[in-house]
Parts: sequence; structure tokens; C-alpha cells
Amino acid sequence: MVILTAAVAAVLIIIAIIIVTIPSGKQEIRKEPRIINLTIDALDDLPLEEKEKIVYDSLRKAGYSPAGVCGMMGSIAVESPEYDPVVINKASGAFGLFQWTMVGERQQKLKDFCRTNALNWGSFEGQLTFAVYELTGGDPIACRLDDLLRNTDDAYTAAAEFTAGFERCIDDPGKAADTYTGSLYPEFYGQRYQGMAKRINKAMNYYERFKDSDTEAEDPEINITIE
Repeated sequence: MVILTAAVAAVLIIIAIIIVTIPSGKQEIRKEPRIINLTIDALDDLPLEEKEKIVYDSLRKAGYSPAGVCGMMGSIAVESPEYDPVVINKASGAFGLFQWTMVGERQQKLKDFCRTNALNWGSFEGQLTFAVYELTGGDPIACRLDDLLRNTDDAYTAAAEFTAGFERCIDDPGKAADTYTGSLYPEFYGQRYQGMAKRINKAMNYYERFKDSDTEAEDPEINITIE
């Protein structure tokens, strides 16, 4: 009986080790987040195209590639079509350019981050700074996007991966075109996302608009340093 019990215990231990070591498909990457010091000199009452250009230049100066920035902006164009940093979704309470929600307390984290860093959470500076903070390590899911967004020349992929990993607007019962088939988030593979096809289309349009006239180092209205 003692021998049998020991054998059973050994088998159970081996099974437990196997279960623990099998990859779950959900990867969490821990990075040291970065905080950018972003100052935008003019935004009030600007036309939409000028707001888009300022966001584009700001994210370029933060180190993201033209295609990576356009992938991010594809979601802004869907979440806040007028690039209004104080827009609120009345149904969900989602807030801002990227429509942060209280799921995972991300909206509260935005507010806490801005308070800590003397930023207005309803401003472009506050929200873009927090987005970069999440992408560079402040959020263990979003930070998987950082290297891709910095190096890609594929706005389509950038938009799709950003929709899944940053926006996480999951469970859209819509068209098959909104199904995630990317590689950064295997745990989300096959899930449908709200307006993914539209976000990709917006990103591709931005890329066509900006890729041949990139002036990320020349805009005098934007000052940025990285800590």
C-alpha cells in the first residue's frame, strides 16, 4: 500500500509539472515602461486633418514607424472620429481617443497616471503619453505591440494587431472580415472585433496619405523627450 501510494503521488507530481509547463497561448511580457514628455502647442478648434497630423507627428516622434502610427490611428478614427479626447460613449462609459473603459481598470489607470505625472487626462498630451506608457510596458498585453509598431512597414497588420491587443473590442457578432487572424495574440485568434475591417481601411488610407510626406522631425508645434 505504501509503495502504491508513493507511485500514485509520483505520477500526480509529473502530471502537475506537465500542466504547469505547457504554454497557455496567453503570453505576458514584462518591460520597463517609458514616459515621454510631450508638449503640443496648438490644438484648440483645429480642423480634423490638422489634429490627425499632430497625432501622427507626435507618435512618430515617440519612435513608431509610419505604418505603425497609421495602424494606431485607424482605431482612433473609429473610436473618436473627430479626434475628441474628451468624447464619452454613453452606453459603455468609454473615454477618450482610444475609448479606454473600466475593463481591467484601464480608464482609472489613465486618470491615475495623468495625476501622478501632472497631465490632463482629457488632453492629447495626457492620452498619447499614457498610450505610449501602456505600449512600452505599462500594460502587459498592449506591450507586445511595441516592437511591431516601431518597425513595421505594414499598416494593415499594425491596425489588426492594435485592434486585438490594445483596443480589445472583442465579441463583435459582425462580418467575417472583422475576425482576428494575426500572430501576436494567439489567445485571441478567431475572435471577432468591432469594426476591425473599418479600422484597417482607415489605417491604410492614413498610410497612403502620410508615407510619402513624413515630417516627424520637423513639426515645430510638437516637442517631445523620452525618459
